[in-house]
Amino acid sequence: MQMTTHLHTPAAVTSLTGATQVVGVIGQPVSHSLSPVIHNAGFAALGLDWVCVAFPTPAGQASEAVRGMQALGIAGLSVTMPHKAAVIQALDGVSETAEMLGAVNCITRTPQGLLGENTDGAGFLAGLRADFDFDPAGAVCAVLGAGGAARSVILALKQAGAA
Repeated sequence: MQMTTHLHTPAAVTSLTGATQVVGVIGQPVSHSLSPVIHNAGFAALGLDWVCVAFPTPAGQASEAVRGMQALGIAGLSVTMPHKAAVIQALDGVSETAEMLGAVNCITRTPQGLLGENTDGAGFLAGLRADFDFDPAGAVCAVLGAGGAARSVILALKQAGAA
């Protein structure tokens, strides 16, 4: 007999089974994150047996969280403050962008191991193009901020040809 638990979210009702794929977001604080709501709505809309949960992870515990991901078979993690740099040492590899930035915001389980990527800049550019039909090539751009997301945006703008 297979037991099914129902998870009630603001976006949808998802049935959880023993085969449900788990993804999550790690950070501190993370209880305010909209990632679980957004991802769970997407999974439900696509009819996927997946669930996204928030994993509060105190500073200094990034490597332990990644080892837990590996041990529990968690399919992927979004990474937020204060762990974007700290998780790198626990990964099997990182993308060229993540290596250049020294920061990871997505970890994916692959046949090659746990791989880190930084999608902040690419996501920002995709939003500019989709929402404002703006191509930054040749444009002079200013970025307010000095954190990891700002560095990602600056790199993406530079790679897109902005000054």
